[in-house]
Amino acid sequence: MLRRRMKSAPHLVADVSGHGFGHVAMTAPVLNELGRQRPDLRVTVRSAAPERLLREHLTVDFDHLPVAHDFGMAMVNALEVDTTTSYDRYRALHGRWSAAVDAAAGALRELQPTLLLANVPYLSLAAAHQARVPAVALCCLHWADVFEHYCGELPGASSIAAQMRSAYASARVFLAPDPSMPMPGLANLRRIGPIARRGEDRRAELRRRLGLAADARLVLLSLGGVPTSPRRAAPRGLAPRGGRPKAYRGGRQFSVDVALWPRLEGMHVLAAMTLQGTHPDVTDAETLRLSHIDLLASCDAVVTKPGYGTVTEAAINGVPMLFVSRDGWPEEPQPHAALIDGDFSGPLESLLHRPRTEPPHPAGTAEAARVLFELL
Repeated sequence: MLRRRMKSAPHLVADVSGHGFGHVAMTAPVLNELGRQRPDLRVTVRSAAPERLLREHLTVDFDHLPVAHDFGMAMVNALEVDTTTSYDRYRALHGRWSAAVDAAAGALRELQPTLLLANVPYLSLAAAHQARVPAVALCCLHWADVFEHYCGELPGASSIAAQMRSAYASARVFLAPDPSMPMPGLANLRRIGPIARRGEDRRAELRRRLGLAADARLVLLSLGGVPTSPRRAAPRGLAPRGGRPKAYRGGRQFSVDVALWPRLEGMHVLAAMTLQGTHPDVTDAETLRLSHIDLLASCDAVVTKPGYGTVTEAAINGVPMLFVSRDGWPEEPQPHAALIDGDFSGPLESLLHRPRTEPPHPAGTAEAARVLFELL
């Protein structure tokens, strides 16, 4: 049950995509800063992301409603998109678009928000427009561009994309933190600085706990919030009429058996993802009981995919990145066999010997909070 608060307090509803963890990592610093500026702020977060993850990222007090207002793209695994299932889900949603917007607008009215923040479900923005609730979009991408990249040649895709773009255009402003996709055609687009958390460097402590040499390199392996084995469940609230969506088809499972890896001389991998097998140079990061941001800040390098959360946090914390690519993903098009084979120590050594640059400042956090503050 939602906690009762003073009716005079402004109420922000934040709809955050559960498609990976980058949307949470991008939204949380802004909400935390806004809560610092407005201690009386009521916050309701609607998201399919795990509440544990939300509690780890958010310092502002909030109520959580485990509801999904988008599904992004259906994934075969952490690196591969299931185009067929994604198209089926979008076609089903837009086949009942008016009814979906009506229902979402009714649910939003019941919460009586002062402002909606969407990262980045367009159904929420369309509902806010219908309910006459001011709305702000915040993200480094939007689903219309991604949908067109994968499904643009399929029947009816152009009308689906047009409804998506219309919803994004209805927001008062679309805040695009650096780095972002181009997102052409959005008149309300406003580019801002990067958004990310800073962590605490505890690598000396980790080396002691793991029994490693004082000069051992710690490498974080993190592919974000999408698992490496297929999901078959429908997102709550978005299943097509008549039952569950079809299971994933046509893709292959992506798994990493570290028992097949060679020894990683002078390196130790902290794995923040599910792996198969065991390896003397690999430790399950969950056993270390540190937050993800402190693990990242405590590493000499991170092996990750091109998603906003880990990539930007690595840049802000000055941690070099080695990318594991998502085949066909519009952000970056390269193979990922090296991770499966464990053949990445050479590129990592080269990366670690490059000159360090000054980490950027996460200026987008304050910029986004200022926009929300003014609208509240």
